[in-house]
Formats: sequence, structure tokens, C-alpha cells
Amino acid sequence: MAEGFEEEPYVFKILLLGDGGVGKTSLLRRFIDNTFDPDYQSTIGVQFMTRVVKFDNKNVKLVIWDIAGQSRHTTYRHLYYKAANGIILVYDITRYKTFENLPRWIQDAMESVDPNAKIAVLGNKSDLEAYRAVQKELGELFSKKIDAELFSETSAKSGNNVEEAFLALAKALVKKSDEIQKNLGL
Repeated sequence: MAEGFEEEPYVFKILLLGDGGVGKTSLLRRFIDNTFDPDYQSTIGVQFMTRVVKFDNKNVKLVIWDIAGQSRHTTYRHLYYKAANGIILVYDITRYKTFENLPRWIQDAMESVDPNAKIAVLGNKSDLEAYRAVQKELGELFSKKIDAELFSETSAKSGNNVEEAFLALAKALVKKSDEIQKNLGL
């Protein structure tokens, strides 16, 4: 154990949700190992990756579940939602339909996740500004409407805002967990 850090007292399950092709897997790979593969194939089913982040003298293990966005996977998707502490909704800023579908994603997830789950909304592919179909203000408004913890526009390709978004959600989850423990007298 590194000096000055607690053992991993925090473990959070986070779901990456959104339509197929919005860049969920690319965001995850950028966050986990700082890579980008322009030829990556669509996720079939589900995959998960973990990363331990450190802040405020705390180790926080994030278990991030990348859920396939294609409609053919809807029958079993909800099985992976159980006990999730966080949700990252992702849309492609160049495809308006992916933004329009966010309410369906959040409604589907909220039936199974932890009621205290924190939500982040990410408009991905900000490196394709010239092809923008969803104005940033729409993403911000939607985020406020669903009481999301944060909104950000990201680029898995360039890495812009990816690390910051995941870490901001992790910090919000730690804060909420600490509040719950304090209220329970733990």
C-alpha cells in the first residue's frame, strides 16, 4: 500500500450508456489506458474495465461497465444495471438522434440502479465541431433537467475532457458515499 493512501474503501459501479457508435468504448479506453483505436468494432453485449484513482488521500476503484447500445441487446441490458452507483450517458454531438434517445436510456436505467446514483452527461466527438448537430446548450439543459452531476463535451480521439469527466463523477460518488456514512453514524 502506498504511504498516505487508505486501502480501497470506495468501489463504485458505473454504467456507460448510449446508442451504438457514440464512442462509449473509446471513452472508456481513453480513460483506462489513454489509447484511441479509430478502427474499434462495436461492443457485443457488455464489457467492463477497472481503474483505481487517487484523490484526497483516498483510493477509489471504478468498475465501469460498457453496455452495448444496439437495440438487439435490450433484452438483457437491465441485468447489468443492478446496484450501479453512477451513470454516464453518452451521445454523439454529430448525430442528433443519439441525443434524442438519452431520456429512454436514463428511464431504462433508473428502474434498476441505486436510487442515489450520480449521473454525468457527455457529448462525445467534440473534435468534429464542423459536423455538430447538437448544440452544447441543449446538452447543458438536458443535464439540468435530469439533475445530472455534470455535463461535459469530450473527445475520446483527442482525450479532451475525458479524464476530468470521469474524475468529477468519481469525486461526486465519494462525496455522496461519505454523506450517507456520516448520516448513518459510521
